[in-house]
Amino acid sequence: MELRINRYIKENIKVSYASEGSEEKTYDVDCGEGINIVMIPPAAQKAFSELEDFDMVRPYPHSADVKKAICKYWEKQYPSLKRSQIILCDGSVAGLYLINRLFLEAGDRVLGYIPSFSEYQTDVEMYGCTFDAMQLEKADNYRFHAEKMIAMIKPEHKLIYIDNPNNPTGQVIPLEEITKILEAAKPLGIGVIVDEAYGDYMPKENSAAALCEKYDNLIFVKTFSKGFGLAGLRAGYLILPESLVAAMGNITNPYTMSALSRSIAAKTIQDEAFLDTLRQKNAELKEMILNHPWKHLSIATTTPTVSISMISHDNPDLDLAEEFGKRRVLVISGSDFHGIGKNFVRLRLPAAEDMPQVLAAMEEIDNLM
Repeated sequence: MELRINRYIKENIKVSYASEGSEEKTYDVDCGEGINIVMIPPAAQKAFSELEDFDMVRPYPHSADVKKAICKYWEKQYPSLKRSQIILCDGSVAGLYLINRLFLEAGDRVLGYIPSFSEYQTDVEMYGCTFDAMQLEKADNYRFHAEKMIAMIKPEHKLIYIDNPNNPTGQVIPLEEITKILEAAKPLGIGVIVDEAYGDYMPKENSAAALCEKYDNLIFVKTFSKGFGLAGLRAGYLILPESLVAAMGNITNPYTMSALSRSIAAKTIQDEAFLDTLRQKNAELKEMILNHPWKHLSIATTTPTVSISMISHDNPDLDLAEEFGKRRVLVISGSDFHGIGKNFVRLRLPAAEDMPQVLAAMEEIDNLM
């Protein structure tokens, strides 16, 4: 007997670099998953040391402290933000799944660009929808241009997806570019998702949170997994226009994000000074890669403070992730993204003490052809 599951899920092949991991560790240096390995947030450490007793996790999670802290965090950019507009979720990827569930029906179209967070495009396609992709161009070193995306907008697009900073390049898209896209999409009733999973690595002033009061077609996505270093807690949130709150309530429940995650995240987000220091340290480490005179390796347009970079090798037949793996450095293969291939990788910054091994690996690979 064959059970009749959703045919779009059955017939599609998921493109994603996320995995459960394995027992065997095949690397010395982790430059793979998009976690913060450079610094541990002092506020998070303190919050863990002050955790309450077991009674904290016996009831369902009801604490609103994390929503209060989020409102406080964005009070300059979005002073009218209401707690009801904040949807807690198990990391930002779960928030993206919720948005697609809210909007998408078989046959719909979504506009995005590639390479970007591949998990989002995959989820769109699992609904029987089409993801129209603007390709970032090699000739322009993979720089994002709003005008090119705007030229692709059609009335039948239900959503537009933008990750900022971009994953995998680590480039920050200026807020002016995001504004242009919101302006073009608004008259057509198209929702614009701005996924700021890596947003803690760019200045807060560049966040789309500053545009939420003006644009009611903006859906804003955040996580505590990256800059704040809490990936294991699975904590993230959406900020919705008020018009979507009731409908989103039909597909969510009030208990998403555990009591433990709420407690730690509420305290960690208060330490904004930590993010300033983290960005500075990232820039110092990343400049070691950016300023090196590579012969056959290339670094796509990127921003020094952002923890990830997209690296390619001139030889299109070279499996770049495999070559890093031979040198005990874990990276994410370009094959796990749409729009690039196996001679690309996404490299996340290592701890400072591991940077010499990463640079040594890159120097060896740079001599391959």
